[in-house]
Amino acid sequence: MTFFCPVCWKEIRQVDKICPYCNAHLPEYENKHFEEKLLNALRHPERETVQRAVYLLGKRKSAKAVKPLLDLFKQTNNTFLKIAILNALQEVDTPAARECIRRVIDSDTGLLRRMAMKITNRVRHAE
Repeated sequence: MTFFCPVCWKEIRQVDKICPYCNAHLPEYENKHFEEKLLNALRHPERETVQRAVYLLGKRKSAKAVKPLLDLFKQTNNTFLKIAILNALQEVDTPAARECIRRVIDSDTGLLRRMAMKITNRVRHAE
């Protein structure tokens, strides 16, 4: 089995207690809450892991995730990841999350704009 540092995501040995690359104290991360581990996974180099974390943070309605999700939305050029982020923000449903979705409707074109409009319409019909 391959093990990775939860901070820098470099490959480490299972027996390592301190990451040889970034000096993270690894036992600390074993005791973190699942939500914190998901937030940390937003920086994972593997795209599928990031998308899975985005999805799970949305399902958990994690208000802590809104700012990291907004930051990730701005940083990525991956349209599918942006769609996943919009869906997660809709699930979290905080004022900041709703504002981000509104900004996408106002500023974006194409697929992302249509998805943001679809999310907004879904919310209106649910109310």
